[in-house]
Amino acid sequence: MRFIWLAFIFLLSGCLYQGPGALRGGRLSYNMALQQSSSEQMLLNLVRLRYRDNPVFLEVNSISTQLNIGAGAQAGVTVRDQSPETYTTGLNFSYAEKPTITFVPLQGEKFVERLFSPIPVQHLILLYHSGWNVARIFKLCVQQLNDLQNAPSASGPTPRVAPTYRSFFRAVALMRALQKRRLLDFVYRPVGNTISPGLYLPLEAQKLPEGQELLRLLNLEPGISFYPITTDMTVKAPNTLRVESRALIGILFYLSHGVEVPPRDKERGLILVTVDRRGKPFDWANMLKGLFLIKTSSKYPVDAAVAVRYRGKWFYIDDRDLETKSTFMLLSQLFALEAGKSKSIMPMLTIPIGQ
Repeated sequence: MRFIWLAFIFLLSGCLYQGPGALRGGRLSYNMALQQSSSEQMLLNLVRLRYRDNPVFLEVNSISTQLNIGAGAQAGVTVRDQSPETYTTGLNFSYAEKPTITFVPLQGEKFVERLFSPIPVQHLILLYHSGWNVARIFKLCVQQLNDLQNAPSASGPTPRVAPTYRSFFRAVALMRALQKRRLLDFVYRPVGNTISPGLYLPLEAQKLPEGQELLRLLNLEPGISFYPITTDMTVKAPNTLRVESRALIGILFYLSHGVEVPPRDKERGLILVTVDRRGKPFDWANMLKGLFLIKTSSKYPVDAAVAVRYRGKWFYIDDRDLETKSTFMLLSQLFALEAGKSKSIMPMLTIPIGQ
C-alpha cells in the first residue's frame, strides 16, 4: 500500500508540470506551423497568378486549445480464508489536446483598396532605413523613376511583349553601389511650406563615376544634394525625382513571372508566352535573375525552404537560394504592412481539430 500511495503522489506531481510544459512546446509548435502555412499560402498565390488563377488569402484570426489532463490510481485486496491474500493495483493517466483555429478571408472594400493602392513613398523609405537593399526595394516596389521604366507591364497578367527595364536596373545598381559606401540616402527636408521626402546625394558622391552616371540616367542636374520626390508623374519640375510605385497586387504579379513553368504547360497553352521585339520567346529569368525564382519539380523537393503542390507539380523555393528567400521575406513584410490591417467583416471559418 505504501508503494501505491507513493506512485500516486508521483503521478499527481508530474501532472502539475504539464501546464508550463504544454505552453512552451505548444507555443513554439503553433508558431512554426503558422509561419510555414503563411509562406505556403503566399507561394501558392504567386503560382496561381502565373497561371491567371484567382488568388485567395485566409488569415488565421485566432488559435485556442484546451488541455485535459487526468490521473488516477486504484488499489484492492482480496482476503481469503486461506492465505495468501490477493493484492491488486492500478494507475491511469490521460492527456488530450483540442485545438480550435479560426480563419478570416481577406476580402472586402478595405482589403481590395489596400491591394490596389500604390505603395506609399514613406513606406519605401521606411524599408530602406530598416536595412533593406535599395535595389531590391525599388525593383519590387517601383515601376518608374522619372523616365526610366521598370517593367510596368509586368504589374499585371503576363504581357505579350517583353517589358522595358534595363536602364532602370542600371540606375538602381548605381544606387546600391553608393548605398554601400554610405553616399546615398532618402531623407525628409523642408521644401517651401511642407516637409518633402527626397533623394540625398552629397557632392562627394556626385564626383564619383557612379554618381555622375546616376544623375545622367535620372536627368538630374549636379551640384544639388537634395532632390525632392513627387508621386505626380505629370510634374516636369527640374531636379525632382518622380516615383511611380507599384500596388501590392502589382508586386505579386511582378514576382509571379519568376515561377518556372513546366514545358508541357507551355505547350498546352496554359500560360501566355511573352516575346521580344524580334518575336522570340522572352525569358523572365533574365530580368529576375538574382532577385526571385520559383522552381518546379515532379517530385517533392527535399531541399525546399517552402513548397506547394499545384496542377500536379511541386513549386518551391530552393533553401540555398538566399536572394529569392530575401525577396520572399520582403514580400511578406510588405503584405503585412500594406494589407495586414484590413480584415473583412465576413463569416469566419472555425475548424475544431480532432472532432
